Amino acid sequence: MTKLYFLLTFLISNFIFSQSYKVFYEMKWNNKGDGSHHEELCTLLTNENGKSYFQSYENFRRDSVHTKTVNDYFANKAKGLRLGDGNTNAKFRSLIIKNISQNDITVEEKFFTSIFSTNYTSCKQNWKLIKDKATTILGYKANAATTEFGGRKWMAWYTTEIPISDGPYKFYGLPGLILKITDSENTYNFEIKGVVKEVNDIEKRNFSYDQPVNISPKQWNVFWKKYIKQPSVIFENLNTAQTTYVINGKDVNSKEVKESYNKKEWEILKNFETPIELTTNCL
Repeated sequence: MTKLYFLLTFLISNFIFSQSYKVFYEMKWNNKGDGSHHEELCTLLTNENGKSYFQSYENFRRDSVHTKTVNDYFANKAKGLRLGDGNTNAKFRSLIIKNISQNDITVEEKFFTSIFSTNYTSCKQNWKLIKDKATTILGYKANAATTEFGGRKWMAWYTTEIPISDGPYKFYGLPGLILKITDSENTYNFEIKGVVKEVNDIEKRNFSYDQPVNISPKQWNVFWKKYIKQPSVIFENLNTAQTTYVINGKDVNSKEVKESYNKKEWEILKNFETPIELTTNCL
């Protein structure tokens, strides 16, 4: 009986984590400082290797097109490879990669020519399932659960009809796909808008970049505080004796370029003046 139990557990685990879906979420949030309201269409991709990817839909389109272009280039042995500049109008710019079976999350952030990759090995949420509370979302029967994460209290609605123990942003760990999740102050809300069973590939998304810079969560926090204060910090030590980076024909170390970059980035950063995570859960 013990061997049978572990066999069933192994089969269920692989069934839950080894499904290829594309899930669309509408992400809505409020900035309390200025009362502004924001929204972004996001996607969650799951695949058969057990990993999932959450990002804005705009960035998903960029990364999937980028990957297809690179794959076609090598498959057809073409002479030239042309890739876009990678810019999008996405407000939510992070890529969150989950390896749920390992309780492992990696967050990728792109800045100009650099990619920072931060790995978190402790990010699991402790869920409390709520009995006798159910609703229907997008035609799926959904049950409720609560957790505390990032300094906020959250209520989630999940369905066992879609066998993925995953959800938007960094949320996962329920016995089915999270369809909706909202914090207690209704500052952030993620709600499913569609789901299709299909395979998607964004593995070549970083082909035109240097290798990601792997940093620890502590190092990321130090860098992020500097970046918020002065985004042009990303240009420090960028130029070399062999290479000079330019924007609009001007050296990135010039005062004009730095001021312009700072101004543009500060406007983008205003979108998340009220952050999703008020405190750090992931280490």
